[in-house]
Amino acid sequence: MVRRLLIVVSAVLMLLGLIVLTWGFRDLPIDERPEWMVVQMVVWPVAALGLVELFRLRRYARQGFRIQADRWRLAVHGIPALAVVVLPSGSFTQWFGPGSIWALLDFPTAKVMAAFWLAATLWASWEVTL
Repeated sequence: MVRRLLIVVSAVLMLLGLIVLTWGFRDLPIDERPEWMVVQMVVWPVAALGLVELFRLRRYARQGFRIQADRWRLAVHGIPALAVVVLPSGSFTQWFGPGSIWALLDFPTAKVMAAFWLAATLWASWEVTL
């Protein structure tokens, strides 16, 4: 139970971290992102971090260990990170208002950081068991 609570708290802290780090960019105009940028923000961190993790997991599998996904972490961390990355710019501003701290999640900096968050979540959510 404590482990699950820590995963939820860390997901909330990731969202707050995205907001705090993009605070300095709040007065810049939000430009529309081309679709290729959205794809790259997701693919590059997943691929880069995945290569490292893939080799590690493959080595464990060859040694006879069982590999399973931590679905709770994938849901609690993966879904918010994916939402920040793929939602069009301006979505959070429309939902929560331009004066809300949540509107900062529309900035490109938050979207790039969320892509790395998603990548780390995807690759750190695999557990090795006997």
